[in-house]
Amino acid sequence: MNKKIFFTTGVLLLVSTLSHAHVPYLKPLSFEPAGRDMITLDASFAEQFFVPEVAISKALFDVVAPDGVKSDVETVVNLTTRNVLEHELDQNGTYRFSTGNRKGAIFRVYELNGERGSVRGNDEPLPEGAELKSHFQSVTSAVTYVTKKGPTNQALKATGVGLEMVPETHPNSLFTGDTFTFTLTYDGVPVPNHDITLYQGHDQFSEESDSQNLTSDNNGKVSVTLLTQGVYLVMARLRADSPEGAPVPAYSYTTTLTIEAF
Repeated sequence: MNKKIFFTTGVLLLVSTLSHAHVPYLKPLSFEPAGRDMITLDASFAEQFFVPEVAISKALFDVVAPDGVKSDVETVVNLTTRNVLEHELDQNGTYRFSTGNRKGAIFRVYELNGERGSVRGNDEPLPEGAELKSHFQSVTSAVTYVTKKGPTNQALKATGVGLEMVPETHPNSLFTGDTFTFTLTYDGVPVPNHDITLYQGHDQFSEESDSQNLTSDNNGKVSVTLLTQGVYLVMARLRADSPEGAPVPAYSYTTTLTIEAF
């Protein structure tokens, strides 16, 4: 049996949700654009959704077209607080837009005299007498879907790489009161009994985003009823052993999916 299936034995460890950690998102100006062939999207790291705070540097923005072919997003403008993307929708159907799996900062968490601290990167030595508790690199990704003239399913398929939320309900066919179902996977294997957070987005005049805690079932499936109209962000975190030769023993994954209920 593939060792990646043993999620509860240390191969994959839960990562605590950090209340003030910046989280990536990717949000189209319209999830189902009508009457035009060009789509614009915003990307950013934020604590409140969907209010941009820090642009996503070194992201490999890509798009899977309705025919299943993957390519780079045509136009990416990198600003200070956000990235602005534009892409021509030359096919009818559903597109999958993604930041790709972006490797970020390396952290070493230690304990000294009963208190926790952290050092960024691998070069600076830990304080004398400190005990290393955790050593990892962040890997972030954000995904959203856009549909032109009717939903299709080819772009909904899992890539089988890293932490993913694979839709079973089409993400561009959701109305208020509908139930959205997806499977949380890591390297293509369902992740059972894992914590996920659902945020309902607000604007810059709201103090914070409404959130709801979810848990995947024994088969990695998650179902949530979208009770009000609006844009939602689904977030999952997970820590996994890194591959041989990596500069850290573990990767700390954060992935998000942005959807809308009409």
